[in-house]
Amino acid sequence: MKRGRTETAMLRILPVASGSTGNCMLLEIDGRRILIDLGVPASMLLSALAANGCTWDDIDLVLVTHTHSDHVKGLNVCLKRIAAPVFMSHTSKDTLMLDRATALNYGAKTEILPGLWVTAIRTSHDCPGSVGFKIETGNTRFGYITDLGVIPESTMELLAGSDCIVIESNHDEEMLRYGRYPAFLKRRILSDQGHLSNDACAQAVARFADMGTEHFFLAHLSQENNRPELALSTALKATAGMNVRIHVLPPFGSEAIDIVK
Repeated sequence: MKRGRTETAMLRILPVASGSTGNCMLLEIDGRRILIDLGVPASMLLSALAANGCTWDDIDLVLVTHTHSDHVKGLNVCLKRIAAPVFMSHTSKDTLMLDRATALNYGAKTEILPGLWVTAIRTSHDCPGSVGFKIETGNTRFGYITDLGVIPESTMELLAGSDCIVIESNHDEEMLRYGRYPAFLKRRILSDQGHLSNDACAQAVARFADMGTEHFFLAHLSQENNRPELALSTALKATAGMNVRIHVLPPFGSEAIDIVK
């Protein structure tokens, strides 16, 4: 992710991890490098950074969605090496007892770095303080919403017209219902505070596409109750005839993806 490597790329994504075993993404937006979640070991993140010409010192900002372990288990170790400011919700900050973090108010557009604004989007998940993010510069708008059971209309409106959206496509409902998970876990995942299904994700992608978004990344796929090709085909079917580019994030990755508007 060397600066200037692709002059026309306003967005670059390094999908370090996506799924129930760990979540971490490095986003480069108009030259700013932002880590979203630290649910991986420091060694894994460092390896992914090094493979793309980056070090800890190249990170400009850290954002944390919520405090489930697959999103924060590497936080304490990684933050010993990362000097960048850290932002999360008030509840997440209190839960983690992280004095270094700065709390974001839900729905408030905040200029965190010069010319870069972040809005914390409250998400419907069974973790207090869970949020997604809208990240904006003067040129680019990016949305990140995972770990949520439903997408309210307010979130649809807030992210309308984004250049790129990372969105959860966690499970296929039939695979989940007839799979080997215990009943209580199935109920949790299927609830409004659980995770977004392929069908629900596809419906949202179609609506976002109708409002102008062209680039989508399907994230947080269940290894037990989903398949990448199934998540992708469901989203493509819902957006047939629309001008969209849809990709599935791998469980682990070290290759950056350029997004050209």
